[in-house]
Amino acid sequence: MMKIQVRIKWQLLRTRLYLQHLKPRAFVLPLSVFLLATLALVSYYDLFRFTDFWQPWSPAGGNAFHFCESNHMDQLIRQPSNTWSNLGYFLVALFMLTMGVNDLKQSGRKASDNFLVRYPVFSILFGLYAMYLFIGSFLFHASLSSYFQKMDQTGVYSIAIIVLAFNLYKIFPVFRFKGTWKSTHTLMAITTLVLNYVIFEKLQLININILFPVIMALVFLTSCYYLLFVSNEHYFTNYLWAALSALMLASVIWILDRTNVACNPNSILQGHALWHLLTAVSILFIYLYYRSGTVPIAETIALKEERRRARHSS
Repeated sequence: MMKIQVRIKWQLLRTRLYLQHLKPRAFVLPLSVFLLATLALVSYYDLFRFTDFWQPWSPAGGNAFHFCESNHMDQLIRQPSNTWSNLGYFLVALFMLTMGVNDLKQSGRKASDNFLVRYPVFSILFGLYAMYLFIGSFLFHASLSSYFQKMDQTGVYSIAIIVLAFNLYKIFPVFRFKGTWKSTHTLMAITTLVLNYVIFEKLQLININILFPVIMALVFLTSCYYLLFVSNEHYFTNYLWAALSALMLASVIWILDRTNVACNPNSILQGHALWHLLTAVSILFIYLYYRSGTVPIAETIALKEERRRARHSS
């Protein structure tokens, strides 16, 4: 009976997340990459732990040296817990890239009701941006250098931007061009690349304490707009609430760590490290939320045509 229930739940999950075409062996390669890369990083660290590799690099600014964890300035990794916890982003990135690549291989994907399956570019961008965040944040906390601090900050922006772009795509999935309806997915994907490039080039002119909250507010508002005015039936919203809960908990822990309210500098358990792990969980759940739903394109086009005819007739 237990095996039957597990099998039924697994089949339900596969259907809900559009995983019918995905075999378990598809995850062998990404898991192998994760384990081998982690082993290589740990081995390198073990060999050169007490090497001050980053001394010639320009030091980071802002709050880089104000996290709770002690800074080991004479070692290869200056903030160990804050560094290794970024492996969560790495694992999530590999998962999303695996999903995107496997979707890309499906000949009938364009008939799918799910946007991520139909247009794997979103899964691939999700994965690439999460990978970029992993590299930037890992090396930033390892080096406490200004160059990788920039990668860390722009990596956070890149995740927020791809989420915002997908929200906008859900709200505006098509546009009318020369009498025919076209998908906006290419436009949204290109927009994320352009915005990330501009932010990377102009980061020194941007107040991160203003722009990032604005982008996150837009993410929240577009999510609410979709649920309130477009549809609250086509996605499994529990994944969305799980993502928001993980993000809110991560933010509280970040504040407690940053203000030294809950702080033990020499402990393996660090608030900022928990922030990394919880935000990685949040990214995973927001991806699963998008993966769980459909947007009725035919109905959307019919509604837009009806509104267009109504405007012309009036």
